[in-house]
Amino acid sequence: MSIGIYDFEKKAPQRVIINLELSVIPLEKGKDYHIGNVVSYEEIANKIKNLIKSRHYDLLEELAEDIARSCLKDKKIRHLQLTIEKPDIIKNTQSVGIQITREQCDKP
Repeated sequence: MSIGIYDFEKKAPQRVIINLELSVIPLEKGKDYHIGNVVSYEEIANKIKNLIKSRHYDLLEELAEDIARSCLKDKKIRHLQLTIEKPDIIKNTQSVGIQITREQCDKP
């Protein structure tokens, strides 16, 4: 994806590793386990892919907030922990990155 503040980062895409852990509300009593009644990880993965393709991000923090906001639009998701890493950007490291935790806001 296109991410980073430096000119060389803006000229060529780079790899990012995204790990997302979700806490979801339990399935309502009487509802069947059907894809329409649960959180679809395929749908979430597609939303993340669309965000990544939509624009250049200067900072991982900005991308993380956009991903979190997008996920928390689904009211079945109560809490998330998101880690984003750039594995190829700093020599002699496995990766560098950030981790955020966000919760569903009960306010409108």
